[in-house]
Amino acid sequence: MQLTKRVTLVVLLTAAAAVAGTAGSWHLRAPFPGWWPLAAFLLVACALEGLGTQLRISARGSTSFIMHMACALLFGAFWAAAIAGGSTLLGEFASGKGPLKTCFNVAQRMLSVLLPVLAYTALGGTLPPAYLGAHAALASLTVQRDLGLFFVLASGYFVVNSVLVSSIVALSSERAFREVWNLNTRGVLAYDLGASLVALLVAWLYVRSEQWLGFGSLGLLGVVIPVIAIRHVYGLYHQLQDSGQELLQVMVKAIEARDPYTSGHSVRVSLLSRNIAVELGLPATAVEQVETAALLHDVGKIHEEFAPLLRKESRLTEAETALMQTHSAKSAELVGIISKFRGFIQDSVRAHHERWDGRGYPHGLAGAAIPIGARIILVSDTIDAMITDRPYRKRLSPEVVLMELEKYKGTQFDPAVVDVVISSVAVRRLIAEPHLPASDHSLPRSMGKRISWPAARIWRARA
Repeated sequence: MQLTKRVTLVVLLTAAAAVAGTAGSWHLRAPFPGWWPLAAFLLVACALEGLGTQLRISARGSTSFIMHMACALLFGAFWAAAIAGGSTLLGEFASGKGPLKTCFNVAQRMLSVLLPVLAYTALGGTLPPAYLGAHAALASLTVQRDLGLFFVLASGYFVVNSVLVSSIVALSSERAFREVWNLNTRGVLAYDLGASLVALLVAWLYVRSEQWLGFGSLGLLGVVIPVIAIRHVYGLYHQLQDSGQELLQVMVKAIEARDPYTSGHSVRVSLLSRNIAVELGLPATAVEQVETAALLHDVGKIHEEFAPLLRKESRLTEAETALMQTHSAKSAELVGIISKFRGFIQDSVRAHHERWDGRGYPHGLAGAAIPIGARIILVSDTIDAMITDRPYRKRLSPEVVLMELEKYKGTQFDPAVVDVVISSVAVRRLIAEPHLPASDHSLPRSMGKRISWPAARIWRARA
């Protein structure tokens, strides 16, 4: 209950800040642009909201920020905030979101416009910018200044948005802000900044259509149709990625069906590995590769010779242990069949039983010679083995697990990986609650500017 109250308080403070910012911008507002321009921008922004794609369990992405930025350049902070708030409100109603979620999403979108425009104008930027003028030339210092300050505006939009969204997610899911920000924003910030350039094109076409045709709203069609098409292609690509990931999980579950004691093992190891990789500060691409390698690290066990060993309820003999140790090489062989998995992913799968002191298998690699993905997977694999029931023992407590990791740090495990596990709140939570559904642990990687709460249990009373 205390957590729910804190989240509600943050939402109300965000809403109050948005109201105060909007009221302040009213006194500095530009002249009323007209009903047709406002309606056109609102309609297009709503269309882009509706075309948002599900990026992860709890998040949706949207390119409506392009219209919000274009409005800010053309009409100033107040009218842009009105468009941002209105389009988000309609999108939330259409998707059936609750009042608290809707309130936060609308407020954070408005603040994401208001604060960057304030910074833009404080630094000397003009609205509308000089480069939108009929005789603008790149040689003009004013044009160059306004173009440079546009990136201040765009960066400010994404900073305000990501900080607000990451903060509320971190609070509602009881996670570290750094972890949430890394997963939500780090990998897509460059993409967002690149996509924001389309806002310049939208504003330019609007102004030119106003000059040539006397109806600037027609100029939106020249950009909106390609934006919608690109968004649709992106959505299809994302669906294809999801389908591929689901097929991988089906294959993993088919393998684990041979061993009832390790059901869900690979999925849990993948989740642990992803969180550890994020805490280590690995690039977003590497985090994804570590996650995939961890999911596939035991696929070699699908070979028939491993079936009796997986079903055996007593400890393995030396000969059986030697046979079982070949599974990492066989897993790597299977993973290498898929060309995009060759390299980092395949190497991580092959080496996931190598030890820091060089006494592992299959090649006896040591220290930094072991791929970082393999070092992470070894720790995650060992953690999951300790926190799940086995035929020969019951699961170990989180305290004992951490003591074992500390004990073998620098011999079996990479010290840096163990230190991250011990210090990370998110990883320790996974150790303490290994059997929660993946949706409780997953965090969105969001290109979008709208949040859906990851900790659904907090919001049941308001659903």
